[in-house]
Amino acid sequence: MINKIVTFMLLAFFLSSCQENKKQAINSFSFKKSILNIENNELVNLYLESDTIKVKVFKTHEYISIHCKNGKRLYRKKKFRLYALNNSNDLELARSIISFNEDLKSNDLIGVYSKLITIENKDYLFQEEIGKRLIESNSKREGVIFKIEINDSLRVGTTKGENIPPKFVNSVKELVKTERLNNKYFNEIDWIKFKDLSKKYFKNLNPNYYYLNPVTFRLEPIFFGTKVAVLPTQDPEIYSPEISLDFLKYFKYSEDSNSVVLKKRNTIIRNKIMIPKGLKVVLKAGETIDLTSSGSILSYSAFNINGEIGKMVKVTSSDSTGEGIHIIQNSDSSKINYLDFSNQFSLYDTLKYIHQSLPSAFTVYGGKVTIENSDFKNLKSEDAVNLFRCEFKLENIKIENTFSDAFDADFCVGFLKNCSFLNCGNDGVDISGGRLEISESKFLNIKDKAISAGEESKLKASKCTVQNSSMGIISKDLSVVESIENKLLDCEIGYCAFQKKGEFGPAEILSTSDEITNCSVNNLIEYHSSLTFNGEKDKVFQNNVIDYLYGKKYGKATFKKN
Repeated sequence: MINKIVTFMLLAFFLSSCQENKKQAINSFSFKKSILNIENNELVNLYLESDTIKVKVFKTHEYISIHCKNGKRLYRKKKFRLYALNNSNDLELARSIISFNEDLKSNDLIGVYSKLITIENKDYLFQEEIGKRLIESNSKREGVIFKIEINDSLRVGTTKGENIPPKFVNSVKELVKTERLNNKYFNEIDWIKFKDLSKKYFKNLNPNYYYLNPVTFRLEPIFFGTKVAVLPTQDPEIYSPEISLDFLKYFKYSEDSNSVVLKKRNTIIRNKIMIPKGLKVVLKAGETIDLTSSGSILSYSAFNINGEIGKMVKVTSSDSTGEGIHIIQNSDSSKINYLDFSNQFSLYDTLKYIHQSLPSAFTVYGGKVTIENSDFKNLKSEDAVNLFRCEFKLENIKIENTFSDAFDADFCVGFLKNCSFLNCGNDGVDISGGRLEISESKFLNIKDKAISAGEESKLKASKCTVQNSSMGIISKDLSVVESIENKLLDCEIGYCAFQKKGEFGPAEILSTSDEITNCSVNNLIEYHSSLTFNGEKDKVFQNNVIDYLYGKKYGKATFKKN
């Protein structure tokens, strides 16, 4: 069937969809010399309003690739492409590509930042380059990106040449050649949403890139550029391969078959088990799971953990090799009450060579989760507890004796109340790209940052106590932190605001009625960032704050497993 594959310019199957395109402003910038006279691989100056950016220019017959230098960014992008628009059809096509990518992003799919640009009175489509920053800007964790090329034959590779499991390459080839989609390797929901959205703008558009989500371990669709190799099909056959039932060695179906429960009150799991989607995993008061011999639970179904006072559900590892519980629940909800979770590593240690990344001991991805009256302790992972793309509520939680970060929330919205973070090897609470309210909580002996917000987060902390920690309240990378009636005691640094990543910007802290006592440095605020203390803006600033942090003078180096 490969001989049916034809390469199309999108224009060939472009619909008349002017009504779908939003009004899109055309911006402009210029170079030191005419763009037509710039040589391939030349270093030149780019001018945008009053800003000068040194860039390296690479030219192909299809597009111009531009790499910003010296830490600079254009529209917060380090690398981007320019596609020349030579006529009104090209311009209308570009507008559809822009609107399509905006729709993808607003529907929690991967959208490529795209906009119209004018250079020397000629229109171009501006698109950010495929890579790590694109993935992170879509609230995803860095992962492998697959590229599909169809010329005389079909080729599926990765953008960085990673050594990847053949099953993913083969599943992409199967989809293209035989029009069958294996939902064990593709995110079926995202793929269907992608196709439905594409039909607003194009007769038939298929992804030409795929992102391997390192948490869900499923392929997610991306469209990049203005030309793509496609099949004429619209709707492939979606099928499910046979599912492993190894988990039934330890669990059994409930009477209604909609949930699974443990077969034994005290269960030892000596291997890695996977629980499929479509169930509810129920753990009852007083039950114990002992994960030994690097055992772990990876579940695509939500959990209900129903411990009680004096009869907590316990998850431990008697031989100190357990690799935790990881819940990939998409839009489902988990409820956890009275859980005692201890002595675990992450699943990342043994999965890293196949590009699945679960660097926490306890993971929840997607949906909603409530965790109450629970203890997490003696965890030797990069993050003790990691929530990703969740709505969450944590109350009466204690996390103590962690090797690295205690609580990490990526692209989440949630609440923490009456929680304790004790003896943490790196950060206490660290959020990225999210929203968090934290109140009436305690931080003691935190080796790096007690409360940290990054990547354009909004955080409100009230009536918390931070004591004997390296740094108290931190805001970075366009984040805004409100600090109200908190106590900062015996810390190296009370408040710190700065820019860490080039694609973001300065940060802000608004402090009201806080108490700061016996801190070596009350404030470390970078130029352009700000601290407002009881209505008064702090006027003491420091250049390059990052040069003092992460173990260089204050705090501790961030630990990442390789």
